[in-house]
Amino acid sequence: MSVSSFREELKNILKEPNTTTITSIKKIVHDNNYFNLSDADRRSILDQVLRCYVLDIVLSKPPNLYDVCNMWTSFTIELVRNEMSTAIMPVVILSDMFDVTTMDVCEKMFDHVESNVNVLKEPQFFMACKNNLLRMCNDLLRRLSRSRNTVFCGRILLFLAKFFPFSERSGLNIVSEFNLENVTEYLDENHFDQTEEEMPEDSIPENEAKSDITIEKVNVDKNLYLKFWSLQDYFRNPNQCYKAEHWKLFISHTDFIFSTFQSHKLEHVNRMDNESVEQNMHYFPKYLTNIKLLELQLSDVNFRRYILIQFLLLFQYLDAPVKFKLDNFKIKPDQQEWIKNSITTIYELINNTPPDGVRFSEVVKNILQREEQWNKWKNDGCPEVTKRLPTSDSSDMPAPKRRLRRNLGDVIKNMTANNKVFLGDPELTKLWNLKPDNLEACKGPERDFLPSFDSFFQEAFEQLDPELCIESQYKKVNDGNFGWRALRLLARKSPHFFAQSNNPIHKLSEYLENMIKKTMSKEKISINQGSDKHVSPNKEFKKESVIESEEVDISEGIQDENENENNIEVEDKNKISKQIIDQVAAKIGEKWNVLAEKLGYQPDEIEFVKTIKTTPLDQATYLLEVWVEDAENPKPENLIYILEEIQLTEAADILKS
Repeated sequence: MSVSSFREELKNILKEPNTTTITSIKKIVHDNNYFNLSDADRRSILDQVLRCYVLDIVLSKPPNLYDVCNMWTSFTIELVRNEMSTAIMPVVILSDMFDVTTMDVCEKMFDHVESNVNVLKEPQFFMACKNNLLRMCNDLLRRLSRSRNTVFCGRILLFLAKFFPFSERSGLNIVSEFNLENVTEYLDENHFDQTEEEMPEDSIPENEAKSDITIEKVNVDKNLYLKFWSLQDYFRNPNQCYKAEHWKLFISHTDFIFSTFQSHKLEHVNRMDNESVEQNMHYFPKYLTNIKLLELQLSDVNFRRYILIQFLLLFQYLDAPVKFKLDNFKIKPDQQEWIKNSITTIYELINNTPPDGVRFSEVVKNILQREEQWNKWKNDGCPEVTKRLPTSDSSDMPAPKRRLRRNLGDVIKNMTANNKVFLGDPELTKLWNLKPDNLEACKGPERDFLPSFDSFFQEAFEQLDPELCIESQYKKVNDGNFGWRALRLLARKSPHFFAQSNNPIHKLSEYLENMIKKTMSKEKISINQGSDKHVSPNKEFKKESVIESEEVDISEGIQDENENENNIEVEDKNKISKQIIDQVAAKIGEKWNVLAEKLGYQPDEIEFVKTIKTTPLDQATYLLEVWVEDAENPKPENLIYILEEIQLTEAADILKS
């Protein structure tokens, strides 16, 4: 049976998707009479057929497109659960539907995305679908208008907030960038029309006369108009305030606006009708900067609160320790004092702005306090957020739910299947399973705490110089602790240090002085001669000691050469060859991005690999090659441990062999 026949039979089965359809597909996929294909190839063919078939249905514009979307979304999810399709297919099908339908239809079909958020967060779907789902939502947002489709935009952003974990870096403004494209356009001095400064009294809309807020008329002139709207540029880009010329202009405009707000206070008037609060609320998707509207805007309580909160956010940023600020972005003490006084003025204005000014002020303070915690969390590198249980002893606190304990036999069975050891205590279990072979791990270079010969004896050698005139009781050779460690180091260096001699030494300090002179003098002179440096004549005793230590130096040289050869052999043995990398990459395949996260690579680095390598095999090979070259300790044992942890046992077996 050819591949084309296999595709045609799949198309015939997909005409009426239901529970029996899945059974029929499963029968075809596992039929041995068909073309000899691997499981991955069969899934790929089914994905392609399914995608083309659904796209043809959507392009035919059926009247019940909402039900069609629901049916195929549920059907593809079941296919993935039965391991007959790749995990990204539900999102791919939805993305294709959104691409070829109008925004009104997309808004209705997005219900299926929201209703399946818990399904898409399952481990089987999340890692495979998260990038496609983010791309689909971003494509929708680019097609939408923030002012006309505000509700739909909000639904998409709320869905992404529910789908991605709290610490997902792709949804965070890590480097604290500002949206500099959000420009508020208004009349400048050259185009300002003086005839528009006066607003007729009868131009106020009828519904504004019934407002809960009354205000004495504000004289909106050119000066007020230009200063008021020019402040929006500082709210858009607060970094301008760190420049002296901009700061001076900013405080001038700000003080003028504060004085305007203080001189024209709003007064609350009790309403006599039973109109709901929702009907009296106003929403401003974007500021309207017509001069005729400014008088009405300044008399609106919501508009005034928007402006005051913008000031508070700006002041908080100027004095906040943001990690990605430039070093010269710091405010001076006099600026801090002005900001402190301005914040006091703002809260007074909010308290005096009805209705519920004091209560609204407390809400704003709480929001800004949470903003400080958010900023601190980002400065700390966005660590994983864990939920802390209440520590209070109060009887009013509800008792935390007890976690269900897993069966001990199941735990041991699971650990044994992964070549792990279970010791009962979590910390001991974690410590014992850090390396596949603990005895070999103890022999690793990071466990070698033996100091080098030169570094250990350097200070003692310098103290032997008679020019320094150091008293004997202050020399390190007379320190018992130093002497004991020195004997152990000499024993590790060479057994010739303890050979019998005709001149017995009765004191440990004398013996150490003798050995240090012999060994350290030889090394110092050889270094100086290699660099064409002259040896000082007042240190002839070092030259004489060279002749006496020839036998020791020869044996040490032989031993050092052997140690170097052994180190080279161990290093070559530990390094993973190119042939092994290719074999391991073939077994890793599409799960290379899971391995990359376990190896500590960031999402932007993983995306970079996807841009330069197209197939999963090439991506996995490139990842392993980079890890072998850049990792501090690229031992096969470390890679085996991580591969076993993410259930890639076949790849781990290749490294073991």
